[in-house]
Amino acid sequence: MIRHVVLVGLSGTGKSSVGRAAALELGWELVDTDEEIERRTGKSIPDIFRDDGETAFREIEQGVLREALSRDQVVVATGGGAVVDPRVWSSTLLASSQSLAIWLDADAATLIERLRTQAATIGAAADRPLLAGDNALARLGLLRDQRVEAYTRADIALDVSARTVSEVTADIVAMARLGCGQELRIDLDVATAHSAIHVGVGARFRAGELIRQRWPKARRIWVAIDANLEPQLQDEIETMRETSAMRVEVLPVPSGEASKSMLGLERLHDWMLGSGIERGDIVVAMGGGMVGDLAGFAAATVLRGVGLMQLPSTLLSMVDSSVGGKTGINHRHGKNLIGAFYQPTEVVIDSSFLGSLPQRELRSGWAEIVKHAVIEPSVPGKSAGALLGVLERNVSALLALSNPIVPWTIGRNVALKAAVVEADEREAGIRAYLNFGHTIGHGIEAAGYSLLHGEAVAVGMCASLFIARELDLIDESFENRIRELIVAFGLPVRAEVDPDLVRQMTKTDKKKSAGRQKWVLPVRNGGVTITTDVPEVLAQRAIQNVTGAA
Repeated sequence: MIRHVVLVGLSGTGKSSVGRAAALELGWELVDTDEEIERRTGKSIPDIFRDDGETAFREIEQGVLREALSRDQVVVATGGGAVVDPRVWSSTLLASSQSLAIWLDADAATLIERLRTQAATIGAAADRPLLAGDNALARLGLLRDQRVEAYTRADIALDVSARTVSEVTADIVAMARLGCGQELRIDLDVATAHSAIHVGVGARFRAGELIRQRWPKARRIWVAIDANLEPQLQDEIETMRETSAMRVEVLPVPSGEASKSMLGLERLHDWMLGSGIERGDIVVAMGGGMVGDLAGFAAATVLRGVGLMQLPSTLLSMVDSSVGGKTGINHRHGKNLIGAFYQPTEVVIDSSFLGSLPQRELRSGWAEIVKHAVIEPSVPGKSAGALLGVLERNVSALLALSNPIVPWTIGRNVALKAAVVEADEREAGIRAYLNFGHTIGHGIEAAGYSLLHGEAVAVGMCASLFIARELDLIDESFENRIRELIVAFGLPVRAEVDPDLVRQMTKTDKKKSAGRQKWVLPVRNGGVTITTDVPEVLAQRAIQNVTGAA
């Protein structure tokens, strides 16, 4: 359980301002180590450096930090060099499970500009003794190089270069709350429905309580669960019975895409109708995207619609299929060609499911998260590049499934998708942004089911990046940046499938306008655009570039 949030980083990253705002929002105490040192000594920081030397200053600083970390519910804004001493990274200080260390980072030019603004605004109080003299930019770069090894030991790294104090504060507060065992809630509102989306560690054990609160007059809960999960989730199902005080019916759904069919849908309908489902009852989809799509469509169609809760168990379904109301089944002519838009009233996302997932399934989910990071600048109300920066700087922590960075990242993706769906539920406009990487990706997936959905999307994103660069929509550096991130998450950048078959399957993709293929392509300065103006020969080159033998 988190008791302390410790902000580390160079001068000018906003540690004091963000720390003050975060402490206020959390209702915690703030300890600004520089301010506390000045209060105790009666001297300014520059005077201590001048009169007593840096060594003496660091000793005082260490004492202040240790004392702050002995308290509960404290936000600590450290000085730029406070964490260079390896002793502060002991298991009783910053490496403690009770401390969340967050590195605020920014490019050197941004930091120099901020420091100069501070100096012009508040004068000598903004002096930074280690940055005095000429060539401030070079000196700051050198200082960063000297300290970066210490900063990278932080639990989480945030790029604050182009972000406001309020934006950074909101992220840190959310992370702190998750680290304290609280949940994030994201609300999705469309014209005809409302979804309450809950994200947290252990959230699945609250499903019954949420059902009782939202549907107090319901009599029965109908749980469609992935057959591979059912033996592992008996405790969760029993908790649902107890906390909802309702009868719970359970139907295991055979794993695999074959269940997402007319036959699979009929099986669910037969089960529910044959056992007396009523309009006031609730369907719970418990499993990955296949179960969510199938059970969601069953809930949308049985008795012309009953209550629906999505309880996703895979990373892919948490950040993608469980949110937004798309339900459906496959057809021999393609994936997801039969279905309905049907918003789940409740979505419960529990990141602790991820620890039991096979690595390949986890990687598949990271593909959708990378996709969201690319489209984020085009999403209404979202910060340009914030998610992309988090992914690039926290790959190791994310792959290690560290808390709270993983549930926070899931929540960020859910909020992004919710914003897109609120603006365009029926995919008449910007919801198509979510199809970045899917045009050729679906063709690759349909050409042979050897690749998981996320793996195919990763390759599809590489194809779209290739097209965008050829059309001069992006620079090669951006293409390489995203490809490197895809590789960092263990995802493929090409698929060993027949390019001719991929071309054929891509032409059957349902995302067309006036008979022309719609493409979602990245653009300069971030975000994506939707176009039908991709020459056929270029599309074929893109497919050739990412398919076939390496």
